[in-house]
Amino acid sequence: MSDPSDEALLAAHLRGDPHAFGSLVTRHERRVYGLCLRILGNREDAEDATQEAFLAALRKAASFRQAAAFTTWLYRVAVNAATDQARRRGRARLTLLDPEDVGLAADPGGDPGELVATAVTVQAALAQVPEEFRVAVVLCDLYRVPYAEAAQILEIPVGTVKSRVFRGRLALAERLEGGGAQASGPSTLKVVGSAGIEELSRASEPKEADRPRQE
Repeated sequence: MSDPSDEALLAAHLRGDPHAFGSLVTRHERRVYGLCLRILGNREDAEDATQEAFLAALRKAASFRQAAAFTTWLYRVAVNAATDQARRRGRARLTLLDPEDVGLAADPGGDPGELVATAVTVQAALAQVPEEFRVAVVLCDLYRVPYAEAAQILEIPVGTVKSRVFRGRLALAERLEGGGAQASGPSTLKVVGSAGIEELSRASEPKEADRPRQE
């Protein structure tokens, strides 16, 4: 028998099932924490934002409408919790990320130490990217959320999402290259994300694509 869907668990919670919401937390806590961590760059802040996100989801459970997937709704709540946390603290508070935090994929042919160092370098650079661009890059390039779904999460037009991702890639490239990157010319950056090493290309404006989400 297959596990109940997110929507079925939320409906069960609203009917009074005392365990249903806990099952949703167990299912999505790691992904929500990773999203908050990449937006905030600090484990303690990410943990606080994750807790606040699930508390907010619990409070707002009755407002969920199935016009969008549960994960879309939950990511919207998580992004809001993370950005609220960032504004409360007023500045970035970077800490060294653990290998488990950066979500490295198993790579028998790679050097784990080098991958972790790359992840930490990228996270430090990402924290310097303006928030609205950083969030778009995290969603679309690290979490592989399609542009249309990211638009629902951020409640902005799809074209604005594409623009923010593009500008976020440029800003990240400039910080990784010590401010020497130019807006023209081919360049491919290797970024360690939640599913391993992801490529961020800044050679051209991103195109719409149906990119599967990783759950």
